[in-house]
Amino acid sequence: MISADELWQFSEQHYGRPGVAAACLELQDAHDANVNLMLLLLLLEERGLTVDIAPFAPTLENRRGMFAHWRTLRRRLKAQLDADDYAQLLQHELELERWQQQELLSVLAGLPVAAGSGALLTYLNALQVADAPLWQLKLAG
Repeated sequence: MISADELWQFSEQHYGRPGVAAACLELQDAHDANVNLMLLLLLLEERGLTVDIAPFAPTLENRRGMFAHWRTLRRRLKAQLDADDYAQLLQHELELERWQQQELLSVLAGLPVAAGSGALLTYLNALQVADAPLWQLKLAG
């Protein structure tokens, strides 16, 4: 259905749209939203598809601590590292993100996918994001 390369390319392009990165990071920091899942759901919606988000929860929960720890470490070390070392730290984080996307695609492969939309809005509502439809628009870029 969706290859790892397709999701990664979509993520890089979509994340680079004006306002999308800021919206993703704000939702991540304020609501513990998973950026990779949001990007996957955006790609599905772009293709006119929807999926039940519940089966993704165990995978996200299993990795939540690792990603939170890594982000905290990177943010804390930013001021202490030179540009090259910080770039290496960011590169490693991108590799972790790519690995997580592959995990999410593995979950997706076992799920029924239906025509329609709404999975992203369902996810934002599950996170109790106020004004979820507005955030959905921000994420759409």
